[in-house]
Amino acid sequence: MELEHSYIETNGIRLHVVQAGPKSGVPIILLHGFPEFWYG
Repeated sequence: MELEHSYIETNGIRLHVVQAGPKSGVPIILLHGFPEFWYG
């Protein structure tokens, strides 16, 4: 599966965003906390 990486800056915080799946699919948001990584 192809992964699309980007960054969103909000309230002085830089968030790393990874998107995958069909554009017409239902959005699902997965969040994690420090010190975990997005691929863990």
